[in-house]
Formats: sequence, structure tokens, C-alpha cells
Amino acid sequence: MAAFGESNFLQALGWAVLNSLWQMALLWVAYQFVTGVFKVKNPGKKSVLASSLLMTGFGWFVFTFASIFFSNDTTVAANLVSMDGNQQLNDWFRKTLPVASLIYLVLLVLPLVHFIRNYRYVQAIRHHGISKADVEWRMFVRRVAAQLGIQKPVHVWISEMVTSPVTIGYIKPVILIPMAAVNHLSTKQMEAVLLHELSHIRRYDYLVNLIIKFIQSILYFNPFVKAFVQIVEREREKSCDEMVMQFQYDPHGYATALLELEKANHLPKILAVAAAGKKNDLLHRIEWIMGVQKKKPVISFNKIAAVFAGLLFIISLNALLIFSKPSDNKQAPLFADLSSPFYFFVNDNDRKAADFIDPLPELNKEVIANIAAEKKEAAKQKIATDKQPIVPAEHISLFDQDESAPVINVTTFKPVIPVLSPKESAQVKEALNVSKIVLKEGQWRAVEQKIAEVFTEQEKTVLKAELAKQINKMDFSKWEQSLKIAYDKIDWNKVNANLDLAVSRITLDSLQRVYTKALTELNSLQVQLTENCQHSIPDTDVTVESLEQQKQNLQKAINKLRVVRTKKVIHL
Repeated sequence: MAAFGESNFLQALGWAVLNSLWQMALLWVAYQFVTGVFKVKNPGKKSVLASSLLMTGFGWFVFTFASIFFSNDTTVAANLVSMDGNQQLNDWFRKTLPVASLIYLVLLVLPLVHFIRNYRYVQAIRHHGISKADVEWRMFVRRVAAQLGIQKPVHVWISEMVTSPVTIGYIKPVILIPMAAVNHLSTKQMEAVLLHELSHIRRYDYLVNLIIKFIQSILYFNPFVKAFVQIVEREREKSCDEMVMQFQYDPHGYATALLELEKANHLPKILAVAAAGKKNDLLHRIEWIMGVQKKKPVISFNKIAAVFAGLLFIISLNALLIFSKPSDNKQAPLFADLSSPFYFFVNDNDRKAADFIDPLPELNKEVIANIAAEKKEAAKQKIATDKQPIVPAEHISLFDQDESAPVINVTTFKPVIPVLSPKESAQVKEALNVSKIVLKEGQWRAVEQKIAEVFTEQEKTVLKAELAKQINKMDFSKWEQSLKIAYDKIDWNKVNANLDLAVSRITLDSLQRVYTKALTELNSLQVQLTENCQHSIPDTDVTVESLEQQKQNLQKAINKLRVVRTKKVIHL
């Protein structure tokens, strides 16, 4: 059960499904905002925008899954939903999401079967029960297709298996017309219907429809995907109707043709693009064609309410994860941490535990100023006494305290310094000595960059020695105390367990390489024996059957190593 819960595929799929809810909701709100604020009324533009956002959302879903799956770390998913602060909630999701992923995969079979069945049906009606249309309609389609800029040849067929004109195919587009349409529609009505189907071909609606239906099958659980699909279908039909009206066809005759086609349309074909459309949208299309549709404000109350509902859904889903993050008022400011020379040498937990203090405020500027003053005074004394320069008595080290300064008593809480073993204390001392060396070299490089073209090499040597002297005078006791506190908080059992795990994995990898090499050699030997028509090696017990048995044993050993290699280590 633990291995099932730690399945990287199921974890990644669960996080991707969960994130897809607010991702699609965000894109749907963006669509409503763009079409409302910029007053987008053109059906073609609205259809393109909706389909583009739907494909973007699906790509976002795939990217989320791939990011978590290939990183082999489910903490990436926690960052995607801003829940890295609540470990209890994280653990609950890690236990629940694999089960939810299995349920999703089981239910996914139904929409995929439905999609495949419809695709096969569309391919069947393309090749069966068809006959050539009249020359009049074929010439009309060829002429209008050239006017619309359609480069691919479009074929028109009379079909016995459809009840409404449909368009099939992207590379080789085909228009299928039912026999009832030929018998009940006039010439002008038939031309208008064919023009409607040619508009679908010009807009690549069959390809787009195939893609969005596939996305809807994969994200069948997402209500915002269904909303996007409905928008695309409604707006693309309006766009094709608009193209028919631009060719000055009679609106009443065209609307009557749509009604006649709807009466005979009783077979759903989700992958074929039909002229009649859906019953729920046909009334609005006819009202728009006839010019009797009700004028609605671009930003209506229902649209505003829908947008706020979508935003509320996004906020609610993320609030479960964001606001559950516990506050940490003890965390030091970011720039205070960055100012410490130990910031890049400790982990986050130790960084919070240790309160490092930068002992070198404005060190570079003051050291350079003091050295320059000493050199000037030494030059004067050398001229007078011809002696080595002596540091004036009034010169006070940067790190010496002024005894005459007033003493301010401040009540502070002293940290509890843990008592370490002699071995641990020696390690702390070694880390402190290394830190001193790093500090000296780092500070000197910073100083040297500023004085590269001002001082000579001899003067730089004197300056470097003075800098080292000043650093040696520093009180490193606070650093040592901080190191002891940080050292005491390290979970050495976890560190050792990780080291043991790394060593064991290296060993398993080495064994796997050895077994694989041996399996390759056995396979090569078996091939040679087979090619030479020999069943065994002379004067040995090696036979083809024994080689096959050894290969099976090696393969079993390799499989066991792979299973052990991929197992997760759970610390209780």
C-alpha cells in the first residue's frame, strides 16, 4: 500500500488534475474579461479566442503533469498550489491523490471509448453509402471554394447515412449531403447550406473540433472545459452563418433550410461539423439571421455573476492551501540572512536556528582609510628619523572598544549553548577555522578589486597583512556559539540514512550493470551457437538450454534490482 501511495505517476496525475480545475477556471474568467471589457462581438474572433484558451489550458495540464512526474519530486506540486507550509495537509493529499487518480483513470475509459466510437463512425460514413452529387453542386463548391481561398480540393457526396449536411476531413475535406436535403431544399437554400459547410472548411473547424473533443474526453471532469466547448461550437456556427449572409442569401430562406435540416437531424455526430448545429443554439442562430434577436448589453448581470463565481472558485480552491500555511514570526529578515557569510553554508533549518551577525560593517572603507593615514604618518617620520613606520598611539583598532564610552545595560535573552562531545566540538572548531580562511580571502578579494590600480604590489601585501590582523582580533565566540546551536539541531540519523540510501543505490546500479553485461554476453553466445547449428560447446556442459536458463535467472535478478531501486524510503 505504501508503494502504491508513493507512485510517482499517480501522484503527478493527481496534482495535475487538481491544478487543472483552477487553471481552466482562470482561463475562462480571462475569456469573459477580454470579451466583456474589449466588447468583442465578432463570432469568429470569439471562437478562436475560446479554442486557443482551451488548448492553452490543456497544455498547462500536460506541463503540470510532466513537471512533477519527471522531477520525481511531489514537492513541486505543493509549490504549484502554494501549500508547502502545511505538512499535514500535504500528507493528506499524498495519501488521497493516488486513489483519486485511479478513479479518474477508470472513469476515463468511458469518454475515450465514446470518442473512438464516434471517430470510427465518421470514418465509416466517409467511405460507405455515398454517391456522386449533381454536377451543379460540384461546380458551385469548386467556384465558391476558390473565392474563399480554399486551396485543397473539396468533394461533395450524397450520403445515405447522414441526416444533416456535415463536413469531414482536414487534409481531404468532404461535404456529405443527405438525400432529404436535396429533395426538400430549393437551389438557393442548398447553395446557402453548402456555403455554410465551406466556411467550416475555410476555418479548419473539423481539425479544431477533433482537438477540442479529445481535450474534453481527457478532462471530462472539468466543468470549465465543457463551458469552453459550448462557446466554441456556438460561435463557430454564428461565424459560418455570418459568411452566408455576406453572400446576400435570403435570410428567411436560409433560416427555413436550417429548420428543415433540424427536423431530419436525429443522429448525433460530435466529430463531424454539421450545418444544423445543436437544438439549444438553433433558435438564437435563427433570431440572429432574421435580425430579431434581443439586444443584450455586452456586460450583463449574468456574465458578471458568472465571472465572480469563477473567481470565487479559484480563490476557494487556493485558499484551502494558501491560508493553511502556518505563520512564522521568528524568521529573520531576508537581507539580515544574506548579510551573513555563513548564509550559503547552512541549510534553511539551521539558518532559522542560528542568529548570525555580520562582524564586518563597512570594514573595507575603514581599513583602507586607516592604512592610508598610517602610510602618510610613517612617511613623515621616516624622513625625520629614518626609522620604520610606527603606528601612532592614538590609532585605535576598528575592533577595540572605547573604554570611555558610556555603557548601556540592555536585558537580553542568552541562547542555550548545547554541550557537544569532544568529536563534535572538534568538528565545530574545524568549521570555524575554515570559515575564518574563507572570510579572509573573500574580504581581501573585495578590497583588492577596489584598489587594483591605486596601490603597488608591496603596498597590497602590507594592506593584506593588516586586514588579516584586524580579522584575527575579531571575537569569533558568537560564531562558535551559533555553529554549536546549528550543529546540535542537525538530524544526523536522517543524514546517515540518506547516505546509506545513496551508497545502496550506487551498489544496486553497479550490480545491475554487471548483470546486464553478463546477460548480453550470454545472448551473444547463444546467437553464435544457433547460427553454427550447435546445441552445446564441445567438451563443456554449456548448452543452448542452459544458456537460456541462465538468461532467465539474470533477467529475474535485474528485475528484482529495478524494483528495489525504485522503492521509496519512508521515514516514520
